Amino acid sequence: MSESAAHEVPETKTPNINWKKNLFFIWIAQILSMAGFAAAIPFVPIHIRDTWNIRDERELGVWMAAFTFAGLLSYCIATPIWGILADRFGRKIMLLRAYYLNGLLFPCMILAVSPAWLIAVRAIVSLFTGTIAASQTLVVTSTPEEHHGFALGTLTTSVWSGNLIGLALGGGLMHFFGFKVAILTCGALYLLSGLLCHIFIRENFVPPKPCEGKKCRGAWSGLSAAIWISFFIMFCVAIARKFDEPYVPLMIEKIHGPENTELHTSWICGLTALGGIFSGILLGKLCDRYTPQRVAIPALIVSSVTMFLMGIAGNLGLYGSMRFINSLAGSGLETGLLALLSKFTRVERRGAIFGLASSIRMSGILVSTFLSGAVVYAYGLRGVCYAAGGLFILCVPLFWATAKFVSSPNDNDFSEKNI
Repeated sequence: MSESAAHEVPETKTPNINWKKNLFFIWIAQILSMAGFAAAIPFVPIHIRDTWNIRDERELGVWMAAFTFAGLLSYCIATPIWGILADRFGRKIMLLRAYYLNGLLFPCMILAVSPAWLIAVRAIVSLFTGTIAASQTLVVTSTPEEHHGFALGTLTTSVWSGNLIGLALGGGLMHFFGFKVAILTCGALYLLSGLLCHIFIRENFVPPKPCEGKKCRGAWSGLSAAIWISFFIMFCVAIARKFDEPYVPLMIEKIHGPENTELHTSWICGLTALGGIFSGILLGKLCDRYTPQRVAIPALIVSSVTMFLMGIAGNLGLYGSMRFINSLAGSGLETGLLALLSKFTRVERRGAIFGLASSIRMSGILVSTFLSGAVVYAYGLRGVCYAAGGLFILCVPLFWATAKFVSSPNDNDFSEKNI
């Protein structure tokens, strides 16, 4: 049997799965889980301030930086491991693991007796999280390849939709009931997500056969240059996408003045979220029709131009519209990258590769927090926009470099030496 035929066998294992039904319920579950996360975690600074009476802004900032860093670091460490286990034991069980354990562990934050213990709980929770990576892997392995772009793009909209719902829900819960009810609601929504997937999601998973002799390979051994380039692009895109995000309220004050900053931040962030929702569907559909490179390169150029325009914006109309267009062009870039990775990777290894990709993306966000702070210190707020625009441009030749590894949109035949 040829190598091409050998690695196409797993694609025939799911003919009786209704991939649209799977996608719908995974999408609903992700909206609920992201809404739960956004209903509680953004309000942790208020919880720390009020519970332990930390009023100094600098001290509060240090605790929040440690809280964020601990969560991201443990996520980066654990997610690739869960990806390997998904390839070995099944993708659905890994998604259920993430939903159920998050639902049980997130509420444990109310038991923390100090900010340090709160950070410790956050790190432990992040070791067992990874719903986005798990859901992406399950969607890709249960969806026909010609619909991967649409499925991944649709899944991306759940993140933005969940954030919008969660922020609105969390604001009300915090105002009327406090952080304890908000974090308990977070746990309940994760558990509900797990229940939906448990009942409605189907997976025809066939465990891999034990390897023998020279055929035994590590989960990430022998990765092709195309995969490593895709990883590096994902790392750079993650840095660029998050580079200016922490400074949006400050940019609004710089452009408009301090009046009604909260109101202006709200509508501009709402526009950004809407751009992300439209982007997931639009770019995902385009990735099914064209090669991911042909979709991503114009998106990167538009993202870069809009970041430069945000840097020179003198009014909120220009700044807000450019953030919307930037989100519309850039939020679906991950869809294109994942579509590329699915083309470069055999079905039986996609859990490990997608898990590693998610970890690399989070590593980019971690790096972004440090680099953007240094840029603000050296060049000011507008320098952040210019630096992000330059990072987007840097990704363009990298996408061109991946093109030579794909001779046609349906070329999935890669030798063992490359995979």
